[in-house]
Amino acid sequence: MKVYQEHRRLGSDIGLSGLMRTFHFVRTNRMSIALASVGAFADREDGAFAHQLLEDAKRLLASDLSGPELATLWHGGTSRDFDLEARGIEGRQWITWIEEIAEYRITWNVGDAPIPPDPPPARGLTEAVLGEIASVAPALEVATAGRPYAAVPGVVPALRRVVAEVDPDLGFRLLLRVLKAYFLRVDPALVAAYHALAERLGMEEELVDDGNFNVGPDLG
Repeated sequence: MKVYQEHRRLGSDIGLSGLMRTFHFVRTNRMSIALASVGAFADREDGAFAHQLLEDAKRLLASDLSGPELATLWHGGTSRDFDLEARGIEGRQWITWIEEIAEYRITWNVGDAPIPPDPPPARGLTEAVLGEIASVAPALEVATAGRPYAAVPGVVPALRRVVAEVDPDLGFRLLLRVLKAYFLRVDPALVAAYHALAERLGMEEELVDDGNFNVGPDLG
C-alpha cells in the first residue's frame, strides 16, 4: 500500500507539469497519439505518476479558471507543441480527459489506498511563489507572447491565478516548466532560489532540474 509522498518523489517532474514535458512536435501532433501519451505518462512506475496528475487536474477543474486560461497554461508549458486551439479542443475538456485517464490508471492498482490531498499550503508559500513569478514576469511575458508560431499571451496572469486560487505547488511547477519550454535565460542565483523554494514545498531536487534551464548571467 503506497503512501502519498511516494507519488511525489519519483526522481523527475510530476503531475501536469511533468506531462507537459513529454509533448513534443511532431511526435505528439495527432489527437490519438496525444491521448496515448497521457496514458503512457500516467502508467509510469506502475501507475505512480497518475496520482499527482489526477490531483492537479482535479484542482484545476474545481477552480474558477476558464477554458481559455487552462489552454493558456497548457500552451505555455508546451510552447504550443500540442495546440489545443488548432484542434478545436476547449481547455477544460482537455484537462477533463487528462483527469479521466489518470483516474482510470489508478483503478488498475486495486490494492492502492485512496490518496488524500495535501493540506492547504501556508500562506507564506503562496506569497513566495508569487514573488518568484514577479521576478521574471516582464521577460516571461515577452518570451511567451512574442515567439513566432508559439505565441501564448496571458501566461503570467494565468500562473498567478493558479498560485493564488488553486495551489502554490502546482503554480510553481508550471512556472518552472514554462521557463524551460521557452528557454528563458535564468541567472544561477535564481536557480538556487528555486531549489530552496522547492524544498519548502516538499519537492525533490530532481524536479527543479528536470528539463533544460537556460542558465546564464542576467543580460538585462
